[in-house]
Amino acid sequence: MEKALGFRAEAKQIHWAVVQGTQQNPIEIAHGSAAAPVNLDDAPALSWYSSRVKLILQTHKPNVATIRTAESIARGSNKEGNRRRLRIEGVLLQTIDSCGLKVTMGALATISGKLGSQAKAYLDSGEFRGLDLSKFPLPLKEAFLVAVAALP
Repeated sequence: MEKALGFRAEAKQIHWAVVQGTQQNPIEIAHGSAAAPVNLDDAPALSWYSSRVKLILQTHKPNVATIRTAESIARGSNKEGNRRRLRIEGVLLQTIDSCGLKVTMGALATISGKLGSQAKAYLDSGEFRGLDLSKFPLPLKEAFLVAVAALP
């Protein structure tokens, strides 16, 4: 049975979700959030994220991974936060690839296309094809959506 891992990065943490099954009938396996220790400078913090991603991959052994990226219009005033998120997304991409796993990336519009429906509606409703996402913060909900989008 196909198992997929979805990631959503923020400037100071990552959110991840593991699902298996199909897009129409996903089953939640695990999820979590992780933040590098605040006392680390940028380079050691990025290494910490790489190590954490490897641990998640080794623990859950997904067949595929997807990273939810920022929308191209996400410019905002927090330019340093956006740069940190992009650096973390780069580390996720490189680490997953170096572990030999197929990895894709996409903004919410791309994810909606893979799901065949508007992802934003699921984020707002709290329910997604049998998964109760109502108890999760928005970035973790997005991690679930991108994981399900990677399923057959």
